[in-house]
Amino acid sequence: RAKRRRGSVPLLCQLVPRPLSRHDIGVATCSFTLEGAPLVLERFMQVMNSIRAERAVDLYRYKGVICIREPSGVLKRAVLQGVHDMCEFEPRGRWPLDEPHRSQLVFIGRALDEALWGRLFEKTKVGVLDEG
Repeated sequence: RAKRRRGSVPLLCQLVPRPLSRHDIGVATCSFTLEGAPLVLERFMQVMNSIRAERAVDLYRYKGVICIREPSGVLKRAVLQGVHDMCEFEPRGRWPLDEPHRSQLVFIGRALDEALWGRLFEKTKVGVLDEG
């Protein structure tokens, strides 16, 4: 039998109930692949800024590789990385001529509106909306 010091509480009394999992079951992921056309830089940034402004608390992490058409018409590869409302968007050179136009985005967070965001990202493609 183990000796107890005066005033100490037996270990059995110190057990604290633990949740079944330390992971939040409300956390989800959603991803988007946009193919067939580059994205219009200005429209893409408007959509991303809107999502970040409205849902920053719920956006735990997001990243992507984007095929962007700049206002000059030049196609560029860009990398997107972010946490909550902090976002980095960095150009990574010209889009390779022999590579199909394809952008990929992944979001991790809570209450992600995959259907709405998918429709908004589709509208950022060159040729989807009247650009005149």
